[in-house]
Amino acid sequence: MALTSGLQVDQVTVRFGSHIAVDDVSLTLGAGQVLAVLGPSGCGKSTLLRAVAGLERPSAGRIFFDGEDLAGIAVHKRGFALMFQDGQLFDHLSVAGNVEYALRVRGQRSPKRVAELLELVGLAGYSDRSPTTLSGGERQRVALARALAASPRLLLLDEPLSALDPTLRERLAHDLREILVATGTTAVMVTHDHEEAFAVADAMALMRSGRLVQSGGLNEVWAAPVDEEAALFLGYSSVVDGSVLGEAPGPMALRRSALVVSADGALSGVVTSVRGTPELTRLEVEVRGVGVVSAVAAASVGVLAGQEVRLTLDRTRTARVGAVS
Repeated sequence: MALTSGLQVDQVTVRFGSHIAVDDVSLTLGAGQVLAVLGPSGCGKSTLLRAVAGLERPSAGRIFFDGEDLAGIAVHKRGFALMFQDGQLFDHLSVAGNVEYALRVRGQRSPKRVAELLELVGLAGYSDRSPTTLSGGERQRVALARALAASPRLLLLDEPLSALDPTLRERLAHDLREILVATGTTAVMVTHDHEEAFAVADAMALMRSGRLVQSGGLNEVWAAPVDEEAALFLGYSSVVDGSVLGEAPGPMALRRSALVVSADGALSGVVTSVRGTPELTRLEVEVRGVGVVSAVAAASVGVLAGQEVRLTLDRTRTARVGAVS
């Protein structure tokens, strides 16, 4: 049964000849929510986004929005907006002209709406600027304002921040989240960056080799990765059997800071590498029966490569792999 509001993807498959790019994927997204579709390059996430947009025709399955089957509905009649990683701005138009373009193709003009959107994305006073004079982050802000101009029913974001440097990407991800919440926009964002997904989205769908391997709320997915590959892709540094850490048997995912240098730690190992940061010291430690694992020490604790250290497990920075959260 189709949802009465929001997006529903029902057993969708997309084939290109003998190649299956999207394989029997089902997911739902409520109105006003943001979903991150996360996965490595070639996993089918962008193809799924294009199928929702109407740019690719599913070989099987159906896609609904607000209870309406989108089969046969042209791209320009779906009321969706797309934003790509390069922004695809028109360099012959001003910043305001680019934003207003989304309105003009619908027979509308609203300088007030354009000004409001530029203020929303942090570009008040940029109306007359040429896109060629903007930084990469500013260009993406213009592209976002243009995508929001016609108040789309659904905003589709294909790797919108991947072309930016890490510091700018982190800042713009935070701003993007605030803008989507402020406008109540329902959105699907494709990304390969788990930190970006956690910064922007309410829910996550993890894809691999065309299939959906896990989906749910951010905390739900983070607390219980479906398997070791999912855990590592989500940012856990390693997966070990809990029994070697003095915990219950079964795969346990460790964050980079899950093991902490402590004089009374239950584990011991030999430091193989040391990297200092302003807040703490990051280590790689060879633990007998476990292998090389990541660990941390207080910046004030002097640790050298080759030194034997004792480690304590911080359980709040672990997850049981395959467990039901």
